[in-house]
Amino acid sequence: MTKTPDSKTAFLWGAATSSHQIEGHNQHNDWWAWEAKGKVDGGVRSGAATDHLNRFREDMRLAKELGLNSYRFSFEWSRFEPLEGAWEKTACDWYGELISECEAHGLLPMATLLHFTIPQWLAEQGGFASDETPEKFARFTRKIAAQFGSRIPIWCTVNEPMVLVSGSYLARFMPPSEYNPTAASTASANLFKCHVLAYDILKSEITVRQGPFREHPVEVGFAHNMMHFLPERRFHPFENFLARILSFLHNDAWLIAVNGEKQKFGFAGIFPPAKQYMSGRNRRTYDFIGINYYTKSYIRWRPRTHNKDFNPELQLGINFARRGEVASDLEWAIHPRGFKLMLEKLRRFKAPIYITENGIADSKDQYRRDYLQKHLHVVAEAIKSGLDIRGYYYWSLLDNFEWVKGFWPRFGLYAVDYDSFVRTARPSAAFYRDVIKAHANGESPSVQTIYKLST
Repeated sequence: MTKTPDSKTAFLWGAATSSHQIEGHNQHNDWWAWEAKGKVDGGVRSGAATDHLNRFREDMRLAKELGLNSYRFSFEWSRFEPLEGAWEKTACDWYGELISECEAHGLLPMATLLHFTIPQWLAEQGGFASDETPEKFARFTRKIAAQFGSRIPIWCTVNEPMVLVSGSYLARFMPPSEYNPTAASTASANLFKCHVLAYDILKSEITVRQGPFREHPVEVGFAHNMMHFLPERRFHPFENFLARILSFLHNDAWLIAVNGEKQKFGFAGIFPPAKQYMSGRNRRTYDFIGINYYTKSYIRWRPRTHNKDFNPELQLGINFARRGEVASDLEWAIHPRGFKLMLEKLRRFKAPIYITENGIADSKDQYRRDYLQKHLHVVAEAIKSGLDIRGYYYWSLLDNFEWVKGFWPRFGLYAVDYDSFVRTARPSAAFYRDVIKAHANGESPSVQTIYKLST
C-alpha cells in the first residue's frame, strides 16, 4: 500500500498544471486581453481551454489512476478579484471543491499563487513594473492564505519569475510585450518583493491546519525555470561571454536574492541594476527550491539569418536545438545533461528541492517515455549523491493552452480532444505509472529501479 504523503519523508510523485492553461474562460486577466489582440500564434484564443472548470473531478480521478500522490495547480488571481477590491465567492467555492477532490484522492496539493497571469486591472496599472504591485500581491496572498491555508501544505509564491520578466520586457512573448530593460530590472526586483512578502505572510499567518495533510509541515518556496546556456560557436569569445551573462541573469540572480545575498537584478551597461529590497537581505526566504527544467539554449551574436527567436534589440539569436539533435515538437533538445548541471548548481544552497516541472511537447508520444526515463535517472543519481530532492512533477497532467504557441504543443500525459474535451491516456503515461508503482511506500527514485524499468 502506498504511503500517504502527509509524512515529511514520503517522496511526492506528481503532475503540474496552471489555471489559465486548463481552466477556461479566465476573461479578466491580461492574457485574455492579449489574446483578443491576436498576439497568440495563428490568432488562437484560450477560450474554454481544456474545460477543467467543469471537468476537474474527472481530472483528479485521472491523476489518481496514474498513482500520483500530489498535484500542483495555481490560483487564478483574476477569478478572485476581477475588479480591484472585489472578492468573488464563486472562485473560493470552486477552488475549495478542487482541494476537496485532491484530498479525496490522496493528492497532496501544491499551490502556486502566481503563474504568469495577472488581473487586467493590475496590468493597466503597470503590472510588475509598478512599485505598487507587491503590496497588492501581498493583499491577495493574505486572502488566499485565510481561505485555503489550513488545507494546503506546500506553496509556490511565483512561477518562473525570470521567464515572466524576459517574456514581458525583453523577448516580448508575453504581455505587455515591450522591449524595456529598465522595466525588466524593476519587474525583477518587484517580483522578488512579491515573493518575500508572500513568504512572510504564508509562514506567519497559517496557524490552523486541517484535513488529511495537516501533519505535513507548511513549506513555502517558488518554481524557478533553469536552462543550460551555451554559445552557438564554441570558440567565439563574445558568445561565450553572453552565454555566461544570460545564465547568471536567468539561473543565478533569483537564487542569490532568495538566499538573502545582495540582489543582482540587472547588469551594468545592459540592464540598469535594480534597487535593493533590504527586507529580503541576510535571510533565506524559502523552505525549498522548486526547479522547472526543459532544455538548453544556444546563443548566437548577430546571426546572419533571423529565426523566430531572434531579438533585434539585443542582436541575439536563440536556438534550443542544433540540426540533427533529437528534439521536441517545439524544437527543444532533449538534454538531460543540462538538468544534471542545473541540479549541481543548487548543491551550495543545502536546501530541499522539488522538481516542480519537467516535460516534453510530443504529440506522437515518440520521445516522452525516453525523456521521462532519462530525467528521472538524473533525479535518482542526484539523490544518491546527497541532494535532498523530495518530489517530481511532470509537466503536464493534460494537454493545455501553451501560451503564445496556442494549443498545438502537446505536453500532456493525457491527450485532450479539443472538440469533445475527451481525455485519453498516452502510452508514456503507463511508464510513469509503472515508475511510481515500483517506488512504493513513499520511496524516492532509485537508479537501479529506473534503469530496470527502462530496459
